[in-house]
Amino acid sequence: MLRVRILTAVFGIPLLGICLYYGGLLLQGLILAAVIVGLVEFSRLLGPKVQYEYLFAAGLSFVLLTYGELSDTKIAIWLFVQLFYFLVRNTVFAHKPFAAAENILGALYVAVPFSFMWLVRDHFGLWWSVYGLAITWATDTFAYFGGMRFGKTKLAPTISPNKSVEGAISGCVAGTVCGGGLALWLGQPLGFAVVVSFLLSIAGQLGDLSESALKREKSVKDTGSILPGHGGILDRCDSLAFVMPLLYIILTVLNVPTGP
Repeated sequence: MLRVRILTAVFGIPLLGICLYYGGLLLQGLILAAVIVGLVEFSRLLGPKVQYEYLFAAGLSFVLLTYGELSDTKIAIWLFVQLFYFLVRNTVFAHKPFAAAENILGALYVAVPFSFMWLVRDHFGLWWSVYGLAITWATDTFAYFGGMRFGKTKLAPTISPNKSVEGAISGCVAGTVCGGGLALWLGQPLGFAVVVSFLLSIAGQLGDLSESALKREKSVKDTGSILPGHGGILDRCDSLAFVMPLLYIILTVLNVPTGP
């Protein structure tokens, strides 16, 4: 299994790297494809509750919204349209409101992290995107191997029995060190480098646990099989669901300049 995971990474990382480097339509196309696959995976989790036309329309429209110049007005209009559709579908056509709510959350759960991957690259440049990804991968990798080597204390046994406190600490240390080094190279002060990298590492692990909780509730091991050894798109990008939005917010609030 480990060999398969490595082989997938050998082919996948260069593809992502090329798309991130050139940005533009190449990255937009990759993100759009990933969102489509992610929505398909999420539709399987919903089972009979899925509302295909809404799930895909809401998810893809949010991604396309971020490809233009993002504004509060556009987001407000998008949210109004979703609320209006939600009310009409469930009052006029008498669909179950909780089923529709799950579709709304599903669309956001899939579309938001990928959209913010684009926003970080578009607004702050290549190296801040690399920064977010590096923290995510360092955290995931060292949490996995740290848990295998030192894991004794269960982190969240009811959600993910295989995760350990020792693994989480290993991942957090690795993510903070890796991200901290990159942030210093990008000209940020030591306090920013350590604190922000630490917060993003924690956020990545929370994203991982959230995905585990979702799969546990739906009684599935993986959301898909498109990435051999890793599962589905949602399995591989669960940490990014929390990392990229938080990174974008921090960079925006602190008015961090575009990287090299």
